[in-house]
Amino acid sequence: MSGGRLHYWSHMQHGLLILLLAWLIFTSPWVHLYNRLPPSPSFWVWAHVVLGLAALVLGLGFVLTSALQGRLAQYFPWALGRLGPLWADLRGLLKLKVPGNEGAGLFSIIKGVLLLALLATGLTGLMWLWTAGSQDAVAWRGWHIVSARVLIGALVAHILATLAHVVDFMRQ
Repeated sequence: MSGGRLHYWSHMQHGLLILLLAWLIFTSPWVHLYNRLPPSPSFWVWAHVVLGLAALVLGLGFVLTSALQGRLAQYFPWALGRLGPLWADLRGLLKLKVPGNEGAGLFSIIKGVLLLALLATGLTGLMWLWTAGSQDAVAWRGWHIVSARVLIGALVAHILATLAHVVDFMRQ
């Protein structure tokens, strides 16, 4: 796949993930599941399961697209022992300087954490579905809730980082 097509597909995946995650997060208060699907699942339950699986597939595709674009080293520099850009960004924050959006610094690490949280949330949801009806499903539900909370925290950090860049861009 050409670089232009990868770039286009990456933006499409990003946009679709925004829509799916917004739906899943904002409608989750109406989803009441414990260890199995109820005999007559509500619209909210079905939508959560189906769109959650779609988000997992799309998230896996986004990881693949990111890998093909060479961005995984940017999102996970700590895995390669490259922490210099992170420390530089943190020192800059102390001086009220907005970290850069590219490279292997703070904002890229936030993107990597968000990506891991997305995959963890999707995989724990899938495992809940796989083990539905068993006692294991209760444990997977717990892990799903924890990973969803981490996802929300990383998503808030990602949104704040994006807004900081927009404000910084408008100032210049």
